[in-house]
Amino acid sequence: MSSPSFVRSALFLKRKGYAFLKDLTEEQILAVEKKYSTLLSPYYLSLININDPHDPIAKMALPSVDELNQEGLRDPIGDLINSPVKSLTHRYKDRVLIHLTNKCPMYCRFCFRKNLMNENEANLYDKELVESFAYIKKHKEVEEVILTGGDPFLVSENKLFEVVERINTFSHVQRLRIHSRVPVTFPDRITKKFVNKIQGSFRGQVILVTHFNHPNEITEKTKEISKIVREQGILFLNQSVLLKGVNDSVETLRDLFLKLGNLGILPYYLHHCDLVQGAKHFRTTIKAGRSIWQKLRGTLPGYLLPEYILDVPNGLGKIPLGESPLKEVSADLYQGISLAKEFSYDELGD
Repeated sequence: MSSPSFVRSALFLKRKGYAFLKDLTEEQILAVEKKYSTLLSPYYLSLININDPHDPIAKMALPSVDELNQEGLRDPIGDLINSPVKSLTHRYKDRVLIHLTNKCPMYCRFCFRKNLMNENEANLYDKELVESFAYIKKHKEVEEVILTGGDPFLVSENKLFEVVERINTFSHVQRLRIHSRVPVTFPDRITKKFVNKIQGSFRGQVILVTHFNHPNEITEKTKEISKIVREQGILFLNQSVLLKGVNDSVETLRDLFLKLGNLGILPYYLHHCDLVQGAKHFRTTIKAGRSIWQKLRGTLPGYLLPEYILDVPNGLGKIPLGESPLKEVSADLYQGISLAKEFSYDELGD
């Protein structure tokens, strides 16, 4: 990650004439980057249309003065609230998160951990995992360990394999899940040897959850790594975030989910953008998001329609937002919404 080819300040791109940055002064860029660093790989930079001031890839990767609006929460989903020991979050009874690093190959401007990562929160990114391993060993109810960050694929291979092998020693852990945006932003990291080593270091099911948000992020490189991952027997899933001005349309999301499905990457979650400080400009309303999801429902096969969910603040977990639940009107009569249309359901069939 020390390569000078990684962009570490948007000043360089403004001077190169990137249209997305044309209305920002150099002083404004520096003010944003003082709070939220800029970092993106040459590969991801190549996906940006230099002449488009509204380019969706640029919006996700490059600074905006809107980030200086600090309305929201530092830790919107409660990673720290649910952290019984350093580097570990235990929100749901049967699974835990291990935060391996605060490093990423790109600092996404909408990231729900953008404050914790930029500040290198000590309680979340402790390099030593002794307490985390001891906690997992003690808690036999934990069936799944999720490696997250930052991006777990940014730690050294030796460190990553050492962690996976240690998790493998806990007989009650049946599944290993890895959350990584590397397949999107830095795909050269995904090689057959690398993936094979991960799969071979864990006896149970390995799941890779990546994070494509826009069809423009899907390239020939995506096809290559999808094949590598699936050939190793790893379940390949995707979670997206609904982002205002990036993918908040039926057409864009349908295109994204179909392209992912055609590559064997199953859409898993569509997140409502979290209440994180510095990302208010990315948030749609729940009403708008629900309308998009309901319109998508009739245009995609069920296995390619991700669940639209909200991470409730203060560590209260996820709830579904897409389909309104049935409401009881009387003893046998219910009302609800399907395919964006209201309906009544009479259990007696009257």
